[in-house]
This record gives sequence, structure tokens and C-alpha cells, in this order.
Amino acid sequence: MKKVRVQLVRYDMTKTQKRNRKDMLVDEQTEDAVIAQLEKIHKGEEVVKIHEIIWDDKQIKEANRQNKIEQRHMFTGQVKFLDLEKGFGFIRPDEDMDDLFFHKSACEDGVPYDGDRVIFKISKRPKGLSAIHVKILTEDKE
Repeated sequence: MKKVRVQLVRYDMTKTQKRNRKDMLVDEQTEDAVIAQLEKIHKGEEVVKIHEIIWDDKQIKEANRQNKIEQRHMFTGQVKFLDLEKGFGFIRPDEDMDDLFFHKSACEDGVPYDGDRVIFKISKRPKGLSAIHVKILTEDKE
């Protein structure tokens, strides 16, 4: 998920109490993420207590909706081959379509090996379609 917006957080730090911060972005919708961001903002000073967090529910709902839309446009397949020296390969999609070109720079979590199962998006390029945002599928992700 993209960054989550906190409308308001009321908190105490080790040196100052009754602090307020508005419109802060955090990595996820957890108190730990809010604390980590506050400590980063306050350059390592510790958060002693969180009194209140008001999340931007409208932004969170929209981000969740966008994530669902993006997931619907994901495809799965198997790496047919990858030439690391040349930096490209081909994926055989599970869908009924031609093999897709991909560049190793399109791999988001490491370069897959021949035969690896992957999940990816499809993009148009001048010479046809290609796979982008390629991620290796592990057994527990499937």
C-alpha cells in the first residue's frame, strides 16, 4: 500500500509533552509506524506516549481501492529464459497470449531464474508488449 495519511496525532516526547502533528504520512496504518515517523521527525528523540491518532479514512479507502484495481491488472506466468549478460528475457504468461519480453531492470525483488513463476504487469512499448514490475512468486505467495 502507498503511504497512509494521519490527519492528527497527539503525543508526548521525552523532552516535550502535549505535542500535535497534522497531515503526516506513514508507511502503514499502525501505531508503530506513527512512532517511527515521529522519532524520525524529532531526530531520534523518543516518543513516550501516543494519546490519539486520527487516520485519514477517505485517503485510506481510496488507496485500498487503487490497490484492488492494480491487483486486477496483474498477470502470472513462468520465466521462459533470461540472458543476464544481455539483460533481458521472456515470460510465458498463464493467459492465452504470446510470450512477453522483459528487461532485468523490470524485476522488483531480484532477478528470476529460468522456470521461476512470476507475477507482473503488462506495458506497451514500441516493439510490442512487455512485462514490467516483475516479482518472483514463492510457494507461500501463491
